[in-house]
Amino acid sequence: MTKYYYNLGSCFSDTAKRHGADIALRYADSQHSYADLLIWVEKLASLLLAGKLERGDVIAIGNSKGPLTYALMLAALRLGVVYVNLDVASPLSRNLRIAKLSGAKHIFHDDPEYSKAMAELASNCDCSASLLDFDILPKVTSADRELQQNLMQKVDGATIAYVMFTSGSTGEPKGVAVTHQNVLHFISWGVERFQIDNQDNFANISPMYFDNSVFDFYVGLFSGASLTPVSRELLTSPYDLVTHVGNMGCTIWFSVPSMLIYLMAMKAMTPTALPGLRRIIFGGEGYPKAELKKLFDLFHEQAVLVNVYGPTECTCICSAYDISNRDFKDLDGLPPLGELNQNFDYCILDDEDEDADVGELCLIGPNVAAGYFNDPERTAASFHTLSSSRFFMKHMYRTGDIVRESEGMLYFSGRKDNQIKHMGYRIELEEIEHALAKLPGVHQSAVVYHRANVAYGKLIGFIASSDEVDEKDLKAKLGSLLPEYMIPSTIIVKSELPKNANGKVDRQTLAKLI
Repeated sequence: MTKYYYNLGSCFSDTAKRHGADIALRYADSQHSYADLLIWVEKLASLLLAGKLERGDVIAIGNSKGPLTYALMLAALRLGVVYVNLDVASPLSRNLRIAKLSGAKHIFHDDPEYSKAMAELASNCDCSASLLDFDILPKVTSADRELQQNLMQKVDGATIAYVMFTSGSTGEPKGVAVTHQNVLHFISWGVERFQIDNQDNFANISPMYFDNSVFDFYVGLFSGASLTPVSRELLTSPYDLVTHVGNMGCTIWFSVPSMLIYLMAMKAMTPTALPGLRRIIFGGEGYPKAELKKLFDLFHEQAVLVNVYGPTECTCICSAYDISNRDFKDLDGLPPLGELNQNFDYCILDDEDEDADVGELCLIGPNVAAGYFNDPERTAASFHTLSSSRFFMKHMYRTGDIVRESEGMLYFSGRKDNQIKHMGYRIELEEIEHALAKLPGVHQSAVVYHRANVAYGKLIGFIASSDEVDEKDLKAKLGSLLPEYMIPSTIIVKSELPKNANGKVDRQTLAKLI
C-alpha cells in the first residue's frame, strides 16, 4: 500500500530507514550512507532546537555542498524551519538584502574560507553565524528524538520548506516560498517520470542557491538514490568536471544548456568519459536545436535527452519532453516544452486576459508556490486564486513566458517583460540597471541582452555620464553589488541615452548600437 506524506521530514525519515545501508552522498574521498545522514539530521535538529529555532523561523545557509549542509537542510525540514541557500561568493550587499528580506535568524556555513564573510553578514543582520563542523554536533537522547518526532507531526503541507531568491525588476531579489506540499508533489512526479531508483547517482552540478539543484536534492535523496556533489572549482575546468562525473559513476545529469554547449565545444562531453549516464536533462534556458543535435548525435544510443521547463515559482520543473530524431527535421528554434506534471493544468492568456493559442503561460496546480516571501504586493501581481468553474479555488502563477500551442505541444516564444535567461540564471535587467545607477558619475543606465548567435548571449550595459569613467573601474564597483553572472561583459558610456515616445530609455535603439 502506498504511503502518503504530508511533510518532507517524515518522508525523508522513512526513505533513510528503508535505504540505511545505501550510499546517500558520494565524494571523491568519502561516502556517506543514508543511516549516517539520518544521524546527522537528528543531531542538527537538536542544534536548531537548542538555538530556540521554531517552525516558521528562517535560517540562511552559505552552502558549499559539504555533507553537513545537506543534513542541515533536512533537519530544517524536519522541524518546519525554513531554509535559504546563499551564494557564499556573492557580494555582501546582495546576501545582506536576501538575509534581511527573508528575516534569517541564524546563518550557517560549511567552509572556513568564508567564515569572515559570513560573520560580517550576520553582524549586519543582527544575528549569529556558525561554521558547521562535526565537533559541534550534540548528542541526541531518546527524549530528543521523541521531541523531534512530535514537532515533525505538526508540520503540514502548507508549511514553507525553503525560499529561493531570484532577480527582481525593482532591484530587490524576490524570494519564492515553496511549501512541503509543493515539493512532495514534485518528488512523486520526478521519481515516476525519470524512473529513479536506488541504483541512480545524481551529478549535483548546480549550486544549491540555484533552482535546478532542487531536482537533484529532492528527487535524489528522497528516492534512495545517491547524490554526487560537484564543487564550484570543478565548474571552471571542463575536462576535470566530466572526468569526475564519469569516475563517480553518475547516471543522471541535469544542467543548463549553456554548460552542455560549452562542454561540447571543448570536446569534453563524450560517451566514453561518461559511461554511466542514462539521462541527460537540461533546462533553465532554451537549447537551440542546431546545438542540441550535436549532443543528441553523440549520446542518443546511450542516454535519453530530456528538455524540461519550469519557473522557480512552480517548484523547479513542471514539464518534460524526451528528444528524438523527429525533433531535427528542421534545426530552427527550440524543442517543445513537453507534457505538464500530473495534476497540473494551464491556460494561455492574450493581452486582454482571454484564452488564446499564443500568449502568456499561466500554470495551475499543486506545484505552484505559496508566493513571494514577505512580499504581498509582488505576490498579488503574479499569484492568483481562481474563481472560474473550471479552476475553482486553484492556485495560478502568471509566468510572464509567451508560448504558442500547436498540436497539443507548447513552444516558448519570448517574454512579456525584461526578464532574460543568462547561463541558466533568471535575471531581471532592471536589477542590473538599478546597480549601475548607484555608481558614481552615472546619471542613467540601461542593459540590453545581445545574442551573438543562437547559442551564446551577453549582457551589454549602457550608462549616461558627463564624467570620465573607466569601464574596468565600473565593473569592479559593480562586483560589490551584483554576483558575477549579472555583471555586463561590456559597459558603453554615452552622454545621453535615447528615449522612446513615452520618455523611457529606448532599449531597441540601444540594441542597434551593438
